[in-house]
Amino acid sequence: MFNLNRAARLAALGVVVGATILPAQTFDPLFRVANVKGMCQVRKPGATVFEPVVNGKAYPCGTSVRTAKAGQAVILLSKDDAIQMQPVTDVTVLAPDGTDGARLIRLESGKLQTAIREGLPEKAVVIQTPVALCDSIANRSDIGFSREKDGLHLDIATGSGGLRIIGPQFAVPRLKAGTSVRIVSAEDSSLTRIANLGGDYKFELDNGTDTPVTIDTTTRSTIRIWREHAAVGGKLVVSVFAAGPDGKGRENFAYVVGEPLIASSGLPVTEERTPTNGVSAAGATGTGDATTNAGTTKKEKSLF
Repeated sequence: MFNLNRAARLAALGVVVGATILPAQTFDPLFRVANVKGMCQVRKPGATVFEPVVNGKAYPCGTSVRTAKAGQAVILLSKDDAIQMQPVTDVTVLAPDGTDGARLIRLESGKLQTAIREGLPEKAVVIQTPVALCDSIANRSDIGFSREKDGLHLDIATGSGGLRIIGPQFAVPRLKAGTSVRIVSAEDSSLTRIANLGGDYKFELDNGTDTPVTIDTTTRSTIRIWREHAAVGGKLVVSVFAAGPDGKGRENFAYVVGEPLIASSGLPVTEERTPTNGVSAAGATGTGDATTNAGTTKKEKSLF
């Protein structure tokens, strides 16, 4: 069950990975960058500038990797676990403190495809973006993050795999295979717009109590979450509106974070459908400026 206190802490997405007990040698101590195509660069921990990738070389956690417009690369966490970087993608690979071998992939921009084996602990691999984080990752999924005129876009589509999404005041306990979602957030997190782009899955929405509201969604269902601080006292007020594929409201409530009372408004209501409220299925794109690449032509066994 999604925990309300954890949701509040995730409002700034500052706390990402808690202590996790992982099997010994889950991942290699270093990660390798392999199958490099086009231009790709790395910035090692403590460095101030990027340098060309050496294809197949092992790098320490804390290293940032970025691909240029025509570049691609594969991050090998182990011989069985990999993440492919698409063109114009920027990530940092971290080993969070307080964990036993977990890996945090901080996606700054662009698109990733996962190839993570099943059966790993839920926080063995976490992909973090400014909008939400993904864990419980297994098999193949596409995760894209970009900064657009209407806000921060997070686009997720699962192929043969699945994952969990955790964001401020919401969660998808399991995004199963063959489903997709778009989450758009204002830069200041005052508004989050969520659209089910394909498939059937559940959302959990915080409601000011220890038991979140669970909503079954289908293609074209939408959710909006507004956040503002009260003029008196400064407490965070959260308003939620969830609509079905027809635009008619299914849930509509507001609450003050830390207070037990919920104020619900009447239903039904009709969702305003606009080009920016998440009903479009266009893919995410990133930005970057990697310009050089060098190294060997070593070819790794591809998991993709």
